[in-house]
Amino acid sequence: MFSPNTADLDYLFDYASQSVTINDTERKAIITNPAISEFDQKYIHTIEQVIQGDMIALEGERYLVITESISKRGGKYKALMRHCNIVIERQGEEVCVIVGENEFGDPIQECTVGDPIFISAIVDNKSFSIDDSSAIRVPDNQIIVVVQDKPVNRDKLKVNDTFVFEGNYKVLNRDFTKKGLLILTCERV
Repeated sequence: MFSPNTADLDYLFDYASQSVTINDTERKAIITNPAISEFDQKYIHTIEQVIQGDMIALEGERYLVITESISKRGGKYKALMRHCNIVIERQGEEVCVIVGENEFGDPIQECTVGDPIFISAIVDNKSFSIDDSSAIRVPDNQIIVVVQDKPVNRDKLKVNDTFVFEGNYKVLNRDFTKKGLLILTCERV
């Protein structure tokens, strides 16, 4: 079958690529645009593998890779990424230290809250789908939130947790069926 010349591919990436940050690591990628759709989506082409759920920083914006890219196509990896249209702010970790004891010998703690955690997310009012024709509309008081599946996001976005986005929303369900993505069904409270 067709096997691309790696020297040509290296030359192409040296001259046509741009610097992007993939999961906080700077890499070279070629960014192309798919057909115009309801979302700001782009294709990312790389020499190193990009996987579903990777967070891409491009030109001051954040994108989430929403398709699998298991094997190379034409000597490179290609995946679809979608613009993260909101940032969810969650309270930082609470740290408590023992500062002494009371008159009964019980420990006295001082607790402080760390810096807030910001989670880039895709929010929509339809079920999460790559193909617009297969998306199903969710009830008016619900939204679908898609975030990178990583431990801090699993910890900060549990069932029954609430967050603010144009009102208060509560997490009803967490869906892990798409590797690398945490898909939340949330309801306005």
